[in-house]
Amino acid sequence: MLALGLYLALPFFVLLVLNVPVAFNLILASACFLAFSGTRIPAMMVPNDMFGSIDSVSLLALPTFVLAGELLNRCELTGKLTTLALRVVGWVPGGLAHVSVVTAIFFGGINGSAIADAASIGPIMIPGLVRERYPRHVAAAIVAAAAVIGAIVPPSIPLVIIGGQLEISVSGLLLGGLVPAGLIALLLMIAAFVSACWKGYGSVHRFEGFGPLAASFLDAGPALLIPILIVGGLLFGIFSPSEAGTVAVVYTLLIGAFYYRSLNLGKLAAALDGTARVTANALLIVGAAMVFGHIVTFYQLPQIVLSLMTSLTDSRMLLMLLVVLLFIIVGMFMDPVANMIILGPLLMPICVQGLGMHPIQFGEFLMLGLLLGILHPPIGLLLFVVAPIADTSIERVALAVLPYLALEMLVLLLIGIFPEISLAIPRLAGLVR
Repeated sequence: MLALGLYLALPFFVLLVLNVPVAFNLILASACFLAFSGTRIPAMMVPNDMFGSIDSVSLLALPTFVLAGELLNRCELTGKLTTLALRVVGWVPGGLAHVSVVTAIFFGGINGSAIADAASIGPIMIPGLVRERYPRHVAAAIVAAAAVIGAIVPPSIPLVIIGGQLEISVSGLLLGGLVPAGLIALLLMIAAFVSACWKGYGSVHRFEGFGPLAASFLDAGPALLIPILIVGGLLFGIFSPSEAGTVAVVYTLLIGAFYYRSLNLGKLAAALDGTARVTANALLIVGAAMVFGHIVTFYQLPQIVLSLMTSLTDSRMLLMLLVVLLFIIVGMFMDPVANMIILGPLLMPICVQGLGMHPIQFGEFLMLGLLLGILHPPIGLLLFVVAPIADTSIERVALAVLPYLALEMLVLLLIGIFPEISLAIPRLAGLVR
């Protein structure tokens, strides 16, 4: 254990402080351990593990989901989706706050990333919220909290990576995120309604009628069919996640070129370039984390941590709260994708064996827990995305986000306590017995 601390953990944290990219950090820390610790693990394990970790059928869905999102981002849909959300829920007290939540759901079905959601909808929704008497810091907090939904609704890129790495059903994880995402959206909209009535935030927009609503659905509807297509195909067993990604790409090419007529060869090339960069970055982290995880597993660190935590308490709830605390602390400092790749193998024995979670339930619990880390003050990554857009201080946004963070923390605990929240739809699809 001393060797792990001295030759693996210490280089990792030093490189982290030096802001070395996560993938190179993991590789260099692992190389340092293999070179100087006198371990019995052969050096050839590095290329074998890196290649073996990405040679996975489950991860075939990753580049196709990323490409579908990249293509849709270039179809200039932001205004169309926002207008649709405004006509669906803008007439409810709370106005644009509800629109922000619904738009985040729409974008989650396209981007599959919390930070990408915040960066996409923030420049549109935050100025609109400010115009409707929301303080700048509150507007930024609403958008940041809503963006969390983006990484747990299909097609969620992080959930695809979790499934591929931990050998959990990717279909089950994608379907299992639907109810948690719906709960978060509902609670955020209730909070927006209460704050609008209590503090006078927002304006109530007139319902424009079913004609304009139908026109907005015709305008944005084809793009919104993508998550429905993916969920429906997985739910009824029509295709696998990798096939779902391929169908999504073909469908996106067709609607982008012939329905929206906004895709051209230049945008297609840019989308392919973006896909290559995102996919290569993610797979490099996956490969590097597998080497790191091999070393940790060889020395039975997950079992040691499990024994240590269970020796501290016999209470299942207290053990769960300790895991949540770890999520929050770690999540503030690193990207959630990198965190879940590193922590997934370490925490899976604790949650599955110690807390009795189903693997799909653990995947949802892990994903949402680490997402709350990037929302948590004082240095959550989402706060740094929305604060400059709102032209306000991170400290003010950090205080304003706390009520919304508490609601999302409640959903996280409900996922851990009640398995059916994340298992009901996968069970309906025959993925859970």
